[in-house]
Amino acid sequence: MAITDLNGLIAGMLAPYPIFKPSATSEGTGTWHSLWKVAGAPEAGANPPLFSAGSGYVPNNTTLGCLPFTNPVGGNTHLAKSAIAGGTVGTLIVYDRLWACSGFGTVITTAQNVTTPGTIPSRDRNGAALGAGVELWGEVYTAPGATAATWTVSYTDQDGNTGQSATYAHPANAESVGQMFRFNLAAGDTGVRAVASFTASVSSGTAGDIGITLVRRIAEIPIMVANVAQLFDAVALGLPRIYDSSCLALMVQCSTTNTGPIQGSLALAQG
Repeated sequence: MAITDLNGLIAGMLAPYPIFKPSATSEGTGTWHSLWKVAGAPEAGANPPLFSAGSGYVPNNTTLGCLPFTNPVGGNTHLAKSAIAGGTVGTLIVYDRLWACSGFGTVITTAQNVTTPGTIPSRDRNGAALGAGVELWGEVYTAPGATAATWTVSYTDQDGNTGQSATYAHPANAESVGQMFRFNLAAGDTGVRAVASFTASVSSGTAGDIGITLVRRIAEIPIMVANVAQLFDAVALGLPRIYDSSCLALMVQCSTTNTGPIQGSLALAQG
């Protein structure tokens, strides 16, 4: 049965999952860095399938690199507590990786079409596969060159409209490996169901490997003081729902050119 009161929350608390990610080089102040491929706990994940793979784009709670958990026999799963210390002031985001691919080249100026992209799993904001609240992020697996360009992703929006365009202004400097950046959706759109293609307006000058990751944001955890753990309980976190088979992962917004070591724990509750 669902958690409806404090007694149910306490009864449903699971053992905290330890978090440790050593410091990684980031692009700099105000940028986002993926912890997906950073070693530690959870262990490092792998590049997702190439955009031309034709399958395997949807990760889940058994995918290498996620925070592992077991689906409840009945009831729901929630994020119930966090205790995180970071060596660099910033913001940690806990999110569900709904869909991911890699391999888009940044020197190719024609559309690179995703092979049999499929749709997201039933893990959007409403527990459906319609894309409500699903964000479209780029993820850097090999750094591109430093020639400015507009990168455009064609996608299907939350209402099923195909051929929508999301854009990102690649600056005249190379993104760092592991950097994440959010694409701006078309005006009025609030989510993404599927990704169709990636196009660079001009060559970046050096071939990069860019991936697309569809994200459902679960919680934002501030790191306000370096190396001092801050505890947030279920109320402070908003007891966010984690749908069955979610691929829980982490990214961090940095205040300097490194992520700093991140350690602590996250605890789930089921009921």
